[in-house]
Amino acid sequence: MFKGSSKYYDLIYSWKDYKSESSKITDFIKERHPQATTVLDVACGTHEHAKYLTQFRIDGLDINQDFLDIAHTKNTTGSYYQGDMTDFHLGKTYDVVMCLFSSIGYVLTEGNVHKAIACFYRHTSPGGIILVEPWFTPDQWALGKLHMTPVDNSDVKICRMNISEMRGKNSYLKFHYLLGTKAGVEYFTEEHELGLFTKRQMKEAFTANQLEVEFDAEGLLGRGLYIGKKPG
Repeated sequence: MFKGSSKYYDLIYSWKDYKSESSKITDFIKERHPQATTVLDVACGTHEHAKYLTQFRIDGLDINQDFLDIAHTKNTTGSYYQGDMTDFHLGKTYDVVMCLFSSIGYVLTEGNVHKAIACFYRHTSPGGIILVEPWFTPDQWALGKLHMTPVDNSDVKICRMNISEMRGKNSYLKFHYLLGTKAGVEYFTEEHELGLFTKRQMKEAFTANQLEVEFDAEGLLGRGLYIGKKPG
C-alpha cells in the first residue's frame, strides 16, 4: 500500500476536487438523513474531505498511521484511529459511516466485503446511513492500460507510472516512483492489490447485513456510490 509516498499523497492526488466531492457527500447525507451530525470516515487517508465537511463532527480510521498523523493536522477536533476496516471496534456509533475513493477494494475478497459492511453496520446509529464508493467491477478493469501521474512543484518533482495488471482475480498496480527533492533523486515502488467486485456482490454485502441499499451510478467522481440505510 502507500508507504514511501504517504507524505506526498496530497500532491499526487491534487487533481481530486475534494470541495466538490464534499458538497455531493453533504447532499447525499441531507437527502437521506437530514438530522445527521456525526460521521466516521473509514480508510480516511489524509482526510482532505474533512476540510470541507465542517458542519459534521467527523472522525477517521485508517490502517496507515502516517495518513492519520497528517489527517489530524487538518481536523484537530476529530478523533483518529488506526485499524483494519474489516475488524475494528470503537465502542460508539455514528449517524454516517463512509468509505470513499474505492478503498473498499483493498479488502480483496467478497467475504471481506461482507465483514467490512458488517463492521460499518455495527458503528452506524439506528436510522443512519453508510456510503461506500466502489472500485472498478471486473468488466470495467482495463488490463494493460498505461498510467502516469506527474507532480511539478518548485521543491518536489514526482513521476508515478504503472500498468493496469491482474493478480489472480484481483486488480494489481505496481507504482513506480521517481521522486526528486533538494536532497536528491530516488526511485522506489509500491504494490497495490484491489478486489474487483460486481454490483451484485456489493449489494449482497449490504442486504446480508440488514441494510436497504441503493446505487447512485455517478457518485462522487463517476465510479458510483452505494448508499445503505440502517433500520431504526
